[in-house]
Amino acid sequence: MIELNDEILNKYLDGELNGTELNEIRERLKNSEHDRLRLAMLQKVHSELGRLEAFKLPDDFTSLVMSKVQKEAKYAQKDRFFVFSVFSVFFIIIAGIIGYLLVLSIHSTGGSTQDVQNFNNYVNFVTVLSGSIKELMTPKNISVIGSILSFGVIISGYLFFENQRQSRRNLSKLR
Repeated sequence: MIELNDEILNKYLDGELNGTELNEIRERLKNSEHDRLRLAMLQKVHSELGRLEAFKLPDDFTSLVMSKVQKEAKYAQKDRFFVFSVFSVFFIIIAGIIGYLLVLSIHSTGGSTQDVQNFNNYVNFVTVLSGSIKELMTPKNISVIGSILSFGVIISGYLFFENQRQSRRNLSKLR
């Protein structure tokens, strides 16, 4: 026995049922006022849908979509460049701090590369380097380094959100 649902009734209206299914549906419709009402509503929907005009896409629809996809790819490339730039700034700041510490430690050992090759001098170099780091980490210097890093984070955040806002504006223009 076929369960009479909207899918079966739609197939009935479209003429997609075989002989035995068709006979069974007709028999159920004869005996059920509720099913006849459902069929009448579906027939109304079918007739209303039949009156709708088919939507015609513009001839250059594909080229319009592809141009929007290409623009979106350009924005994605700009976003990658932005992220790369932010990481580069942080890398340069960190490299500068490490370089400064290395210069301090080399100057404190006399700058002789022959002395550094000796294991004892290497140990002294590491000791001086750790001492320089310790000297650099005074409360005043920590606040300066923290301020520089905070300023970098604030600028990066501003640039990031400005880039996002510009991307949204560009996307809204595409729609």
